Amino acid sequence: MSRQKIIDQIHEDWGTKPQSKICVAILEYLLRINNNGSFHITYGSLKKAVGIVLDDKDLLMAVQYLCGDKIHLLEAKFELIDNEINIDISNSALKEARETGELVNPENGELVSDFEDKVVMYFQPSSLVASIAG
Repeated sequence: MSRQKIIDQIHEDWGTKPQSKICVAILEYLLRINNNGSFHITYGSLKKAVGIVLDDKDLLMAVQYLCGDKIHLLEAKFELIDNEINIDISNSALKEARETGELVNPENGELVSDFEDKVVMYFQPSSLVASIAG
């Protein structure tokens, strides 16, 4: 899918809603950073990259859309910060932890108390971004 086709799809899906402008701004940001190895993108950095005053709800809806199957420019990832050590957590491990109420630290096998307070979400550009940036 080309950059222009993605933009056209965004405009078709969102029309004149704020998410349309937000999604295009995030696409441009992802294409700019794709070659610099910046693959740990926070919600805050996306908000800053958009560069317009916006409602957090609008940004959240746009990010969810960009993580979805239709456009899929972003991959949502999770990280456990335990004793100042950052450990990647798979989506399936986090899902299981939320169902059982228990998260096991994948590095030491210990249960993580109050894991919801220690797990943060971040994003990475999807393979589609790399293919567009080419």
